[in-house]
Amino acid sequence: MAKTIKFNLICDGSPVRTIEDLREHFSVDDVLSYYESELLDRWLNVRGYHDELEKVRAINCNNPAEIIKEQIKIFDITDRTDKLEEAAYIFEYHEERKELYSIYQEQSFKVNNILSDYRTGYIQLVDTILENPTDSAKIKAAIQEIVESYEWILELDHRALFYKIQKVSPLAVMCLLMNPKTRSYYLPIESTTENGTKVFDTDTNGDKLEMYKLINSMISTARYNSKDFYDALRSDIKTFSGETDGYWKDIESKGKLYMIISMGEGDYVREAGKKDGDLSCDYIKRGGPDLNLSNGRHQTFPIIDGIDYKSSNARNVLKYMEV
Repeated sequence: MAKTIKFNLICDGSPVRTIEDLREHFSVDDVLSYYESELLDRWLNVRGYHDELEKVRAINCNNPAEIIKEQIKIFDITDRTDKLEEAAYIFEYHEERKELYSIYQEQSFKVNNILSDYRTGYIQLVDTILENPTDSAKIKAAIQEIVESYEWILELDHRALFYKIQKVSPLAVMCLLMNPKTRSYYLPIESTTENGTKVFDTDTNGDKLEMYKLINSMISTARYNSKDFYDALRSDIKTFSGETDGYWKDIESKGKLYMIISMGEGDYVREAGKKDGDLSCDYIKRGGPDLNLSNGRHQTFPIIDGIDYKSSNARNVLKYMEV
């Protein structure tokens, strides 16, 4: 009788011998490739994971995002779920783009046809955001695809895009601030003075300031009616409160990016383990008449790698989002 040869999968550059390894190193691109080639079936079979094999074989869909959602359930992946779903949507967009480029090459499409399809693709991505106002994975994936594939339309349309989105989805507005490219359209340019003070450039174009003020208004209104902002973010907004007795507390480990939304007076945050990188409450929500905000204060929305937090008031609340 032939001996069954056990083999490893390679996911995210690491050897995978067990289900636990697969959970830890789960990579959308790798696992989808193994699923389509049926190598995942063979691996589950020779490793003796027959229950999981039966469930994988029972998957009845062709959409990459839906396949990944099913696999997340089958392999009981409880962390990184949103990130994996976001990666699956991005993978799907990339595959669709490759297929479209292939069609263009085969059929030698005329320029007008290509431009029409190009515009249609952009509109579909915007519609995806508007139709899924509380799904951060779909929103982030759509924004990333817009940045990668429709940059020149975004350059022309970023103002209209903002005003469409802010009416229906505070979450989508925050996601625009998380992406390095779209962030630059809506936040004033920041510079450092000779004495080390960070300031916003007062020469920033007026329409950017108007959009920026509207974002600030959304958050300031939330103090009095949380449904206007924080409730709309649902599980995507994370909070921490508690006195740390003047010591730094590790809130989020290094290796993931987080955007700071707000925190209490006298509190500090910094990148995980980064000494001399303190960001004060006055920096997170800085005062100053230069932007002519009604309350004289404006958010900076810094993005940092991991979070250390220091607070002297147990009632203060740190609010942040994973990028």
